[in-house]
Amino acid sequence: MLSNYIGIITSFGSKDLLKALTLHRGIATVAIAGKYRAIDFPLSYMKNAGIKNMHVLTNKNCRSLRNHLDVTKSWGLNRKNGGLTIHSGDYATDTDLLLDNFDDLLHSKDEMVVIAPTYMVANIDLDKAIEFHELSESDVTVIYKNIAEPSEAFLGCDILEFNEKNYLNRAFGNYLPKKNLNISTEIFLIKKSLLMSLILSKPSRDLPLKDIIYRSKNNLKIMGFEHKDYLSCLNSLANYFRTNMDLINSATLKELFFNENRPIFSKVKDSIPTHYLSESVVKNSIISNECFIEGTVVNSILSRYVNIEKGATVENCIILQNCTIKSGTHLKNVIVDKNVVLENTDLEGNPFYPLVIQKKYKF
Repeated sequence: MLSNYIGIITSFGSKDLLKALTLHRGIATVAIAGKYRAIDFPLSYMKNAGIKNMHVLTNKNCRSLRNHLDVTKSWGLNRKNGGLTIHSGDYATDTDLLLDNFDDLLHSKDEMVVIAPTYMVANIDLDKAIEFHELSESDVTVIYKNIAEPSEAFLGCDILEFNEKNYLNRAFGNYLPKKNLNISTEIFLIKKSLLMSLILSKPSRDLPLKDIIYRSKNNLKIMGFEHKDYLSCLNSLANYFRTNMDLINSATLKELFFNENRPIFSKVKDSIPTHYLSESVVKNSIISNECFIEGTVVNSILSRYVNIEKGATVENCIILQNCTIKSGTHLKNVIVDKNVVLENTDLEGNPFYPLVIQKKYKF
């Protein structure tokens, strides 16, 4: 059953969502928990469900994405038949890009499609979702998560309302925290032929794929499948910071990354372990390989090749690759982008809106 599915991963999130962090990269390749990237999640849960043919739809400026995906064996996609294909170009929507690349789908023998975005961080059990879709005989299955308590973490996401038969009644934006909201993960299961029919029947290419599907609810049987585990959305700088801080919690980290049946894969890099000097103080933090720590790191996430010198303090921070935090520097609630050097600097951001130090900045 699962071998009959093709994966389509859409990476068309607005570059404005994460401000300075996405000036030089798309949302698909922002760092999560140090060494992972946002696109690792849809790639992994599709691989775990046995999907061997995946297509990534992205904007034309995708050098960081291609660099991250250049070793497809990390996801078991280095194959002669199928595997991973990246489609990019100067397009406004994923619909527009998909229309110009229909040939790749038409030549595929797979009859079913799983569509997923890159800015939803979750470890989806696609096996169960596909089983539900097949048994329900729905035209489309959309995966959602019910949020019981009001939360600002999903502002701007899509809310789904279902009737008593679990058919989609309405989809609309979430602009006010409320109780018991069904937040769409924007993951859809649909027949390839139906998807093509929906896209070709729309006169405008300006609508994203998800909106084309939502607007067909009166003509199609669209049903919901509930995801009950961790979910976050990288649609704001505050949410990006909150997501990474969530993962410092060992229970959340275990739920997302350490499921024996659904591991999360990333690009493999051979590197030495982190070096902790005797003067270092490290508490409640996620530290990637090949860091050098002589100072203090508290409640923070460090990507690879980060150097925290003696006399430097990092608290509630996200430090990306190849950064050097020199003596006399004190950081709190700060995101430091790649290749930054800071010395004798005191910086403190707001935990709800962290300060961002841009790539290659030196002070």
